[in-house]
Amino acid sequence: MKQLLYQIIIITILITLIIIGVKQKNNNSTIRTDKRNFSIEDTLGINKIELTNRNLESIVLQRTPQQWILNDSLIANQYSVNLLLKTIKEMRIKNPVARSALNNIIKRMAVQNTKVTIYSNKGDIKTLFVGGETADQLGTFMMIEGAKEPYVIHIPGFNGYLSSRFNSREELWRDKKLFKNNSKIYYNVQDLSFNNSDINPNKWLEIDASKVKNTYCEKFLTQIQLKEIKKRQPFIIFKSEENEKLKYFYCYRKKPPNKDKYKMNMYDQERFYIIQGSTLMLVQYNQFNHFISSEKNIINFKP
Repeated sequence: MKQLLYQIIIITILITLIIIGVKQKNNNSTIRTDKRNFSIEDTLGINKIELTNRNLESIVLQRTPQQWILNDSLIANQYSVNLLLKTIKEMRIKNPVARSALNNIIKRMAVQNTKVTIYSNKGDIKTLFVGGETADQLGTFMMIEGAKEPYVIHIPGFNGYLSSRFNSREELWRDKKLFKNNSKIYYNVQDLSFNNSDINPNKWLEIDASKVKNTYCEKFLTQIQLKEIKKRQPFIIFKSEENEKLKYFYCYRKKPPNKDKYKMNMYDQERFYIIQGSTLMLVQYNQFNHFISSEKNIINFKP
């Protein structure tokens, strides 16, 4: 009888310990799930994203009824924003960081990371820290604010790293379209030849806006070259007018690449510069093919 009672007590203690262990595991899992929830399913509810890196470069993307705005005043590149939202929705944990590498990864992320703060319409905020890529370039180290350790993040089915999608450089987020669809566009020739001698080179001539509505710059350049390029003679100037606001686009020839096969050319045959305000852009001549073909009087738009 005593032996049976002893066995019952032992079994009761074991069951109690098992129940306590399961509860403790569930509690710990709840905490870890909260710190492992990197993705946001409802990206339509996101209305603002801030990205800041350790070099103090920062951008703010803000949703408006019409489009996404960059740093309060610029139109954001909608493709890049959509790619970022898609990434935020689809990224998942690939695996934890190996214990042997954990301290090293944490130290690296402390000095090299992009802080990503996401705001929703409900006022919720999620903050992530995006580090570099893994050695095989198939994952990205990320950490949720307040978590104890980072994880390797990926998008299932995508072979590559994600850190480049969280860049903080303004020029990489700007819309590359030159002219808005509802603008009136004019041009003023400065240094071109004409078939028609009656054309006044100092006169503004209106363009059929459809001929330039899909013109884009290749990329935005730093302002290091801006002062020197402004000293050159523009070969043509475009003017856009929208709601009585004017923008001027000064076009300058570009020197050829420093390669032997281009040494006979005075100018780059494929690209030129456009300066609008304080913005310097690199543009391909073929972006203006429709304009060139429609303006038969201009015979040397391309060098």
